[in-house]
Amino acid sequence: MTPPIMLSNLIPPQEKQEPETDRYRLQAGIRFVITDILIAPSKEFKEFAKINGYDLITAQKLKYRTTSGPIIEQLKTIMKVAGFDANGHLNQEVKVLVTETKSKAGRSYLQFIDPA
Repeated sequence: MTPPIMLSNLIPPQEKQEPETDRYRLQAGIRFVITDILIAPSKEFKEFAKINGYDLITAQKLKYRTTSGPIIEQLKTIMKVAGFDANGHLNQEVKVLVTETKSKAGRSYLQFIDPA
């Protein structure tokens, strides 16, 4: 029997990704237009999402990230209904307001609603 080999001989190690300093955590109270969505698997969480868009009032470009399950499910629905290209750019931009809601069990979570 041959001696065991290192895992990296079979599978190349993943490159460490540098955190994006211009991408902010999604928070309640933010109103913006979603233009691009990327949902990917996460080692720490089930999935994470990167969301690009622009401010509803100032049109300033914005970049957010989230691991919120309810938000990611809404993003998947948005992608399915609005359609998107290979780069995650939506065929139809979507206006949203991020709100914080309490579940029946008393836990807080984020969700999108229509902005006022």
